[in-house]
Amino acid sequence: MAEARFKVNPAMVEKYLAGVDYPANRQDLLDQARANNADNDIMETLAGLPEQTYHSPIDVSKAMAGSEIESGQRSSREGFEGRSVSRSTAVSAAEVQRYLRGMDYPAGIREVISLAQKNGAPGDVLDILQRIRDREFRSATDVSKALGEVM
Repeated sequence: MAEARFKVNPAMVEKYLAGVDYPANRQDLLDQARANNADNDIMETLAGLPEQTYHSPIDVSKAMAGSEIESGQRSSREGFEGRSVSRSTAVSAAEVQRYLRGMDYPAGIREVISLAQKNGAPGDVLDILQRIRDREFRSATDVSKALGEVM
């Protein structure tokens, strides 16, 4: 079994990211962690993250997991026929549906995204919803089918 690359867990990192104004990039995370007196292990973990936009602490946690995969278990990120799976596929349709509780159907994509935001959906969930082509959704099943097209 591959040894984990990081000596810290996402909860430890999140503690030192208190005060981050999301969306944030890797340097923003490093700056805030430094301001919160993060130790070397935390700083090394953040420095090892990909340069991308992070919309929430969940995005940071997923990037930490992705970095661990890339450091020793790359094959687990390959999908059918050897295609690389994007990080956004770490979000399931069931997870997205959690943020759509209370949706009044029929609804368009704007209403779907608005409710997801109101229900506290993290950035990766909102990113996926924004990729859906606008149409009339008559049920949660319709939204799940549309998610299948973009995930």
